[in-house]
Amino acid sequence: MKLIDLHRHLEGSIRPSTALDFARRHHHWLADEQHPLGKVVITNSSRTAGLLDYLRHIDVACSTARALEDWSLIARQAIEDCFNDGLDYVEFRFSPWFIHTQTGLDPIDIIDVVSESAGKASADFRLPVGLIGILVRDLGPDSASRQMDSILSRGHHFCGVDLAGDEAGYPPELFAPAFARAREAGLHVTIHAGEAAGPESVWAALTTLHPDRIGHGVRSAEDPALMQKLAEDNITLELALTSNVQTRAVPSLREHPVLLLMESGVPVTLNTDNPTPSATRVSAEYHKAVAEAGLSHRDMQLIARNSAAAAFTSLGRQTTD
Repeated sequence: MKLIDLHRHLEGSIRPSTALDFARRHHHWLADEQHPLGKVVITNSSRTAGLLDYLRHIDVACSTARALEDWSLIARQAIEDCFNDGLDYVEFRFSPWFIHTQTGLDPIDIIDVVSESAGKASADFRLPVGLIGILVRDLGPDSASRQMDSILSRGHHFCGVDLAGDEAGYPPELFAPAFARAREAGLHVTIHAGEAAGPESVWAALTTLHPDRIGHGVRSAEDPALMQKLAEDNITLELALTSNVQTRAVPSLREHPVLLLMESGVPVTLNTDNPTPSATRVSAEYHKAVAEAGLSHRDMQLIARNSAAAAFTSLGRQTTD
């Protein structure tokens, strides 16, 4: 099988050793080994109290990378890690404005340095890479236009756009005008939904933002009508088994509804989400799916095909069994 990761956050891919190096260089509190959070905050999210707590771990690692060259290195190392895991295609998503809030760096400069580094690493490792620009819910709907302006000003670097952050606090309809602009610009759309909030969040995303894919969407399994809608419209779910447990979207791997979703005809994929705090890889997620979530080898072959079919670039769609 080909290995593909369609839902992988750049901000959640920072190597712990690299974050600690940044912290020492920039005199960040994370370099203090006596700090109560210390290394744990970027290496182990197994005890998080839900999505917002999980995201705080990522905030800290991101805040250590305060220079543009830091983000160049992060992008290269992230792609190298994908290569070392045997991936055949990966889509990285990141939010220039979230990084700006954590580091003070200019959003446009962030896009430029990440895209340049990712392009070079993709060529060096011969690993096709797509980039997805994220709008952050937590910055509020009033900021959506500025966030989208930054992404569209460098639209040639991106294959899609995403909406992420506090799903329960900021429903997708608040961001409809911004995503209509992305559609007009020819970018694909994926939306975080059905993770921290229930099926109603996925319904709202489908009806107001018209996505090609749903980020996570695991709680769609609670609504048979929604599963039927996703199957009929061929809307792919970007599941992440380990992350779904850590954010408490599901209680355990054995209780993950991935098999129910597949049996209902919903196209699903398996992804890492944030490989550093989740301490996982795509190959590990595939292994867990069989060993703990009850999937068969045939199920995994279908997931691999779903991943290629749902890719936002032609290079990804050409990645087949």
